[in-house]
Amino acid sequence: MPKSIKKPGLLILGASGGVAQSVLQILSKYREFFSSLVLIDRDNRVIHSQYIDHKKLKYVFIRENFTKDTIKGILKDAADKYGVSIVLDLTDQNTLPILSASDSLGLHYLNCSLNSEGESMSHFVDSMKSFSNHFTNSVHVLSMGMNPGIANHLIIQGVKEYGIPLEFVEVEYDSGMPRTDSGKPFITWSKRQFLNEAVESGAGYCGPGGIYMECEEKAIEILIDTKEFLEPIKKLDTYPLGMLVSHDEVIAMSRILEVPGRFIYAIHPLSLARMKKLLKKSKPVSEAEIIFEENTLIPLDGSDCIGVWLKYQNKDVCYYLDVEHSDIKGTSATLFMVAVGVVAGLLDLLENPLLEKGVHSVLDLNNDHFLSITSQHLKIHKKVLLKKTTPHKVRGRLSKSSLRKHATQS
Repeated sequence: MPKSIKKPGLLILGASGGVAQSVLQILSKYREFFSSLVLIDRDNRVIHSQYIDHKKLKYVFIRENFTKDTIKGILKDAADKYGVSIVLDLTDQNTLPILSASDSLGLHYLNCSLNSEGESMSHFVDSMKSFSNHFTNSVHVLSMGMNPGIANHLIIQGVKEYGIPLEFVEVEYDSGMPRTDSGKPFITWSKRQFLNEAVESGAGYCGPGGIYMECEEKAIEILIDTKEFLEPIKKLDTYPLGMLVSHDEVIAMSRILEVPGRFIYAIHPLSLARMKKLLKKSKPVSEAEIIFEENTLIPLDGSDCIGVWLKYQNKDVCYYLDVEHSDIKGTSATLFMVAVGVVAGLLDLLENPLLEKGVHSVLDLNNDHFLSITSQHLKIHKKVLLKKTTPHKVRGRLSKSSLRKHATQS
């Protein structure tokens, strides 16, 4: 545990959101790790949730609609009144103002996604390089969750077991389908982030040497057959088309391993068809035109399957999670997997003596500990497909220390 953290107070921004409410379901198991728990949001849905153990969590709720100009004062009040030393940002607000305010107050900042207004993935990921030079008053960890987060650590696990691959491909198929159909496109993730990644931003991938390549076409305009990746791990009558989406975990891992990487994201085919039809009528598409399904008022069928394929000359190795929406109460499988990654990162921060002051990526967390916590809540599967070729020596293996060194340099 970093010396600066001893029974810390925890503040959660965006506490009424889907990810935060999923985190709170899990966090009740670890409540004793924190001296205080403060929840902040502009609406109070969280205090009425039937799926959260309100008594065990013993939280303080503050109803506040913060802005980049007011966030520092709000954080200072929480630190002074409730002993808060960790800020967990589960909003879709811009990252930098909240990170900057937290650092200036000596608070630890953690989040589950990097958010930036009107900036392409290539520019925003490059700006990550300067973070550590600016925010050094405390320990910060960015991009915890499922992907990025758990997905990164599954790739690390594969490298530890089998060496550096020739390339890797991350594939997600969210087949979630609401039992009461609204007739609109539907997703189980943030509407704002979905539109930004899939509809508004250019598609992207990493080529040889891990060099990031951004396409002129939008992600939803480049569709890839997922059968090659899903058939070995999930038997379906038909396999969906997936979008070539730019994701920071792919860029980070490709740069470290210096190999090509892609993220292929598939949603329910009906939702994709509606989304494409909507795009022909309305540009840009507004958040009001799509439906966010979280498996509460309207039950969800289907599952969210997320896997990473590491491709070698003599074998392909896949680590994956496949969670049925109906098996998760009070939230979707998608949000639950994100929440598990967030909690795993949060708990590793408490016990990781290697984290020095400055900004870290989720890659700097302890791989064994992170996946151990993840495995307490999610089953991690592995599939190995042998190829009919002569085995060869893989490029090399990375130790935890060298992987951390590479991550810091990237």
